[in-house]
Amino acid sequence: MDISRTGVTIMYTVKEFIEKFICKAGESTEQLIENEWQIQKWTARTYKTTGNVLAAEMYDVSPKEEIVKLKLKPNTRRESLPIPEILLEEALYKGWIIQEIRFMKDGRTPLSTTYRMGPGLFEYERLKSEEAFEEDRILKQTLMDEVEDSKGVLANDFFQQIVQFSTDETDSEDWGKERIRKFHYFLIAFLQLKRLQPKMEYKEIGATYYKKTGGSKAFDSYREAFIRRLEKWLNAPISELGIISVGSIVPIFFTGNLTGTFSSYSLGTVHATTEIAVTDENFQTSAKTLWLVENRAVLTRMATEVEFLQNTEALVIGVDGHIRGAHLKMIKQLCSNSSIEKAIIWVDYDEAGQIIARDLVNLVKEIPYRLIGNEGNVFRDYELYKTWSSSIQHAEQEMTLGGPEEWSMWIKM
Repeated sequence: MDISRTGVTIMYTVKEFIEKFICKAGESTEQLIENEWQIQKWTARTYKTTGNVLAAEMYDVSPKEEIVKLKLKPNTRRESLPIPEILLEEALYKGWIIQEIRFMKDGRTPLSTTYRMGPGLFEYERLKSEEAFEEDRILKQTLMDEVEDSKGVLANDFFQQIVQFSTDETDSEDWGKERIRKFHYFLIAFLQLKRLQPKMEYKEIGATYYKKTGGSKAFDSYREAFIRRLEKWLNAPISELGIISVGSIVPIFFTGNLTGTFSSYSLGTVHATTEIAVTDENFQTSAKTLWLVENRAVLTRMATEVEFLQNTEALVIGVDGHIRGAHLKMIKQLCSNSSIEKAIIWVDYDEAGQIIARDLVNLVKEIPYRLIGNEGNVFRDYELYKTWSSSIQHAEQEMTLGGPEEWSMWIKM
């Protein structure tokens, strides 16, 4: 351990840093003069100078923002840097950057000159990472405390989802660190407000937590992602958490016979209901085959084939490219309290389609299901479907839309 100019305890001396990150296998370094180091390679019978390094003996661990923005790593090599000469000189003097000069075989003639991350910048990034780790640990513990204080306010299944999200080493949705951190704050703010009042608007969550101008917009940038995740945990619209307004109403488009507590729909055209209706009504259908299609164009095409829908006793629901809580709750209602005997899942053939297919399979897995391929193939197992879908060129449903003859065949397969 050593002490930098700022008095911060650091991990590497300059010599140790050069030998760990600059020297190649079998090389070592010795100081020639102030701020200049020689890279040497010794064998049992020979000695060779392979390069020089210009690096400050004492270094500073508070680099300027322009240096941090270069996003240098220990193995990064740059022939030039997009910074002013005066800043480069300061960065070399303070150890934020070092200059590596490699020699030709004669040990004297320069072969290459590159700029590398220096020990000062390395220590800054390390300390920042340690601080972020500690902040995240405290943030997660705060969320766990809020979960404990909120027991009885919401269903235990919902709390289990929160705990799993916070403790998983890798995020199931592949969110970045900043979004994960922001969602922790959102959940803390939501639980605190939920204990005070049963219903709230989305913007109230940030406003009551931060208690300052602009607080109501604190979670706006990730609103859609946060809502989708909460609805996925619930298998229902976000309104079931008491969040009654998010600035928009989610429509659900479908065609087929459908009956609710306050409404009734029949074959013949495309209908629409909303997330509010799904929350208030208990939908049922007389259909035996439930089609779940990703794209609205497929839904509208199938809606024109009234005879096919009638003969096959089909209900078609469009999930519009991503599944919202309203879709989840409606599909769950239909699978549990209707005469559905089979679900047909038909999505685009790409990564997003695979995710939608996976979520739909998890939702309807209690009944027989089929996943539609675009090569005349039908799958009864999601993993087999995923393997096949990953091996083909990306394609949209509409490219192999077909008609009643093909659709009837898929139902029978």
